[in-house]
Amino acid sequence: MIVVAVSLLALIAFVFVVGLMLPAQRTFVKQATLKSPVEQVFRVVTEFRQQADWRSDVQAIQPIDATTWTEVPKNGTPITFTTKQKIENQVFEIAIIAPKSFQGYWIGTFEKTTNNGTKVVFKEVVTVNNPFFRVFSFLFVDLDKSMDTYLHDLRRELGE
Repeated sequence: MIVVAVSLLALIAFVFVVGLMLPAQRTFVKQATLKSPVEQVFRVVTEFRQQADWRSDVQAIQPIDATTWTEVPKNGTPITFTTKQKIENQVFEIAIIAPKSFQGYWIGTFEKTTNNGTKVVFKEVVTVNNPFFRVFSFLFVDLDKSMDTYLHDLRRELGE
């Protein structure tokens, strides 16, 4: 029994030390050039109530008020967002307000291209302060893949 307890404590200590060595903040950036006009792209991205209709990784959107909502993913923990900045057809920024186990924000910039398309740059920054959660975040949360899925779904919704 003592060997099991010591082994368990050693494993917990190991995970904690690994978590301390991992960066607390992770940043992911994706950009794409879309064929659709900036007004259409901006509308699709910022109308959060409809996102469950076109995003393959979202089960439901639960509006709280005009600028705050909870996104219920098909896999994982629900996340509550609030709009921090919305400049029509240029910038959309949202912040994570729940769960409290991590913080972060997502910002999208939108730029009209010369052929009336849209260049988008999406940046997501997530901070996990707890070393234990940090380890699990690195092992089980693939934000790079999530952003690729988002862009794929966005293209599909735009008919591209």
